[in-house]
Amino acid sequence: MTRYADAAIPFGRGLAAVGPDKSALPSATGFVFDGVAIMKHKAQSNDTNEAQYEANEAISTLRKGRVWVLAEEAVTSVNDPVYLRHTANAGTTAPGRFRISADTARADQITNARWLTTTTGADELALLEINTP
Repeated sequence: MTRYADAAIPFGRGLAAVGPDKSALPSATGFVFDGVAIMKHKAQSNDTNEAQYEANEAISTLRKGRVWVLAEEAVTSVNDPVYLRHTANAGTTAPGRFRISADTARADQITNARWLTTTTGADELALLEINTP
């Protein structure tokens, strides 16, 4: 099934289902995890030259498999839980970023995902395996 961006979505961000054929960055707790927006080559750039999907553009979404994501905080063990941020806090935090803690209820746990690698610090790449129904 083809999914479309509800608004601009940067590559590598976790998605929330917002309709039968739309996905968006999560914006509140209790969202339905819809996979990860994966990079594709684009023929045209946007106004800010950022790698992202624009509103109403078809999204390449990984729902089952492995993907490298930028972990918002250090992943210290492959047994760390996987959380997806829905509410920004400070610094480099942004909706759709992955982390290992709830950040005081600003992120929801994704139970159908697990870390496959660790990092030595925040804002580093970590391999994530997801298995969405």
